[in-house]
Amino acid sequence: MKDCYSVTQYSVQHILKLITSGDIAIPEIQRPFVWDSTKVRDLVDSLYHGYPTGYLIT
Repeated sequence: MKDCYSVTQYSVQHILKLITSGDIAIPEIQRPFVWDSTKVRDLVDSLYHGYPTGYLIT
């Protein structure tokens, strides 16, 4: 069976540049933001320390 997807790794800095430039955006159908500030802080801390965070599927 042929793969239906591919994996590409981007740095967080690169993704933020894509957002800033308007090349990618959260679609209108995206569900509402549900994380509280503690969870957001913990995610940013994990990214800063280079801990694995899973995949971003686009």
